[in-house]
Amino acid sequence: MKKMNVMIDTEIWSISLKAPKREKFGSEKEYSKAFEAHKKARTAVKSTLQNDMVYMSQHQISELFHVLAFRGTKLPLRIVNNYVRSILDSREIIKVEVTWKDLLESMQLSAQSGIHIWDFLCFVPLKEYIDVVYTNDKHFTHSVFKKFNVKIVNPLDSWKEL
Repeated sequence: MKKMNVMIDTEIWSISLKAPKREKFGSEKEYSKAFEAHKKARTAVKSTLQNDMVYMSQHQISELFHVLAFRGTKLPLRIVNNYVRSILDSREIIKVEVTWKDLLESMQLSAQSGIHIWDFLCFVPLKEYIDVVYTNDKHFTHSVFKKFNVKIVNPLDSWKEL
């Protein structure tokens, strides 16, 4: 089977790495839903890393560092540093620079769509390389992404406004 070139959105990485804590949820049903999302995200990330080529923009790597270390349930900084360092050192994950051209295109797409620029700074530098984006971010269902002929797949089945 042919390897796909994949972008895993930051939220999928985050959900896969941060197991939900029962005490943070008002009900068992909410917790179970979050735990199922965590398991699906872990499976998707693991499978993708084993079977496909993963691409990340420089911006997304810094975004992942921030989300893991400073947003929501915070992972220990030492663990986050080691994890992000392993991404930087990995030959299996292709890191792509954000150019001035990418920045300007991201600004234009953000203004055109009303979607914050951060999604575009993750996506635009990769758009010529990737076949699919794994995300649960509803922004990626916007028509502005359709013109790039990149498949949008939600491994968690439910969309989230981010």
